[in-house]
Amino acid sequence: MRVTITRPDGLGAAELALWRSWQAPGSGLDSPFLAPDFALAIDRARKDVRVEIAVFEDGSGLAGFLPYERHGRAVGRAVGMGVSDCQGVVHRPGARTPLPAALAAASLSVWEFDHLLAAQLPRHAPDAARVGSPVMDLSEGYDPYRDARRALTRSAIGGVERKDRKLGREHGELRLEYGCRDPEMLRLMMRWKSAHYRRTGAADRFGWPWVRQLVEESFATATEEYGGLLSTLHAGDTPVAVEFGLRSGTVYERWFGAYDADAFGAYSPGLVMMLRFARAAADHGIRTIDLGKGSEPYKEFFAGSHIPLAEGWISRPSARATLYRARHVPPRIIRDYIKSHPDLRRRARETRDAVNRVRRYGFGAHRS
Repeated sequence: MRVTITRPDGLGAAELALWRSWQAPGSGLDSPFLAPDFALAIDRARKDVRVEIAVFEDGSGLAGFLPYERHGRAVGRAVGMGVSDCQGVVHRPGARTPLPAALAAASLSVWEFDHLLAAQLPRHAPDAARVGSPVMDLSEGYDPYRDARRALTRSAIGGVERKDRKLGREHGELRLEYGCRDPEMLRLMMRWKSAHYRRTGAADRFGWPWVRQLVEESFATATEEYGGLLSTLHAGDTPVAVEFGLRSGTVYERWFGAYDADAFGAYSPGLVMMLRFARAAADHGIRTIDLGKGSEPYKEFFAGSHIPLAEGWISRPSARATLYRARHVPPRIIRDYIKSHPDLRRRARETRDAVNRVRRYGFGAHRS
């Protein structure tokens, strides 16, 4: 196995075409986050890191591509880490593309990831934890999906459908626009999502210029294999919810969803939007909707299966890797430990709520 390192603009049309061909539907590598277009977009948007590609070759020729970000001299991260929901090597069917070989070729001591395809995790990876990303399986169409989930989670599906009807009765006929091309709707989504981040005390991703550029560029991109997909839900003429994600030919990755919480929060518009969007997506050839890693209850209600992923890092033996391990603990280990100790969980929740009150109302804020 030979591995060489190049920049994204060092790949020619033939290499990019080969990369895309290995992302055939059903290959397990068909996420738009694994497309070369995503790596190229990250390279254009981020000026604070260096994006590189590890190119694998074997006796049969080109065998795989691994995009990554170089942070400093010897630390690498999965490309788009923080906004990418699927990471790993895109490779020729059956090809062997070991990640440690890429680390050695790139002179990286550590490579960090949070959505690595678990099948690509090296056998010995003490600093990685296996997780799952819930997905909606629309391979048989929307109605079979809906009937199967309703049989298992009748109250959940039925509850969303009742709110759908109530929202339409009380605020005007509901209308979903799949593949909306209005940039004002994209800006509306970002405003609503930023407001949600502020309410919950989370970091506002749209406060990061490179994320805004990435989203706007993705919205403007539309090929058969890759593109941003914006959809809107209106009650009458009033926008209620907006959904934006990345799609390949058959996979849709939910990226940013937002709604008017003040006017329509009681109707669960995000869930109403999700079911209506799923029906339209199935009609447009989408076979898998990745809901994104996380433990929110709605994901378990609507997901029929999970994509095995891993988060953490792999490393080569070195002083730098030892120091990195000493200074970093995978967030999931911390979260799982807190969740398993009720007193710590209560105190963490109280601290989070106090911080959110200060962020929202200023110092001196108290419960009313």
